[in-house]
Amino acid sequence: MSNKPIIGVSGCLMGHNVRFDGGHKRDRLVTDVLAEHMDVKTICPEMGIGLGAPRPTIRLQEINGQPRLVMSKDNEVDLTDKMLNYTNQVINGYSNLDGFIFKKGSPSCGAYRVPVVVHKEGHRRNDGTGIFAQEFMKKFPWIPVEEEGRLNDAMLRENFFERVYALRRWHDIPDADNNLSGLINFHASHKLMLMARSQVEYRYLGRWVAETTYETLKERRQKYLEHFMFVMQKTVSKGKHVNVLMHIMGYLKKKISSEDKHELLTHFESYRKNHLPLTSLILLLKHHLRNYPDPYLESQHYLLPYPVEITS
Repeated sequence: MSNKPIIGVSGCLMGHNVRFDGGHKRDRLVTDVLAEHMDVKTICPEMGIGLGAPRPTIRLQEINGQPRLVMSKDNEVDLTDKMLNYTNQVINGYSNLDGFIFKKGSPSCGAYRVPVVVHKEGHRRNDGTGIFAQEFMKKFPWIPVEEEGRLNDAMLRENFFERVYALRRWHDIPDADNNLSGLINFHASHKLMLMARSQVEYRYLGRWVAETTYETLKERRQKYLEHFMFVMQKTVSKGKHVNVLMHIMGYLKKKISSEDKHELLTHFESYRKNHLPLTSLILLLKHHLRNYPDPYLESQHYLLPYPVEITS
């Protein structure tokens, strides 16, 4: 990979004093870990529309059946159009991102379960999306998005990192619109990651690649990316991981001893029963691959989807 991933981050999560109270919501995973391994591009849409810090609070409120961005103490002050205009002005500058980490619960940046006031007495439902985040996800549905709170969940965090680094590899394909072999190699090197999620989807994308020509590459590659990233959103069950691990072991079965095979199978079962982490099995397989190199397996990003340092 020639470049670090580029991720967007809500400014308050990077420790910028842009919150309504003049403070921040610094997130240590973002500032102490990810910022060392990724290029971070920050934004605070509320500052962007000129609200300043500190500032009066804003919220999402249902008006005429639609969530609107309004001042909390005066819902006659509707900021929705102002936020949409600002978003339209800046959003194209984020097209090269490999991911975005939004601030949970924010009426501008929250990606999931943002409170929406639905009654004059303050009753809420928690199914809203911040206005900026909503427009970003609509414009770039293939860019991985998460919130800082959800990144505390190991499965969601690992899935997010896998997608971020996969998208970076996509962006690193040189002269991509004219590089058919780049598309073919990208698909081939993500085979096991796709198979772990869905063999049906892997085969579908394989047919899409096989039917792409130099003449149709430019128009077809974006559709490939969108479907690839859709598949990559799927979290992988332990059973499917074991199926892929068994597939990898199949390349080694004629080279390793019967004792090594038994050890691998025992460890696979321990992983299935939550007694071992997946990383332990990957490390064990990579140990055998150092002794018995295999070009195909060495090309597979499944064995190292992102740098181990970002999870240590």
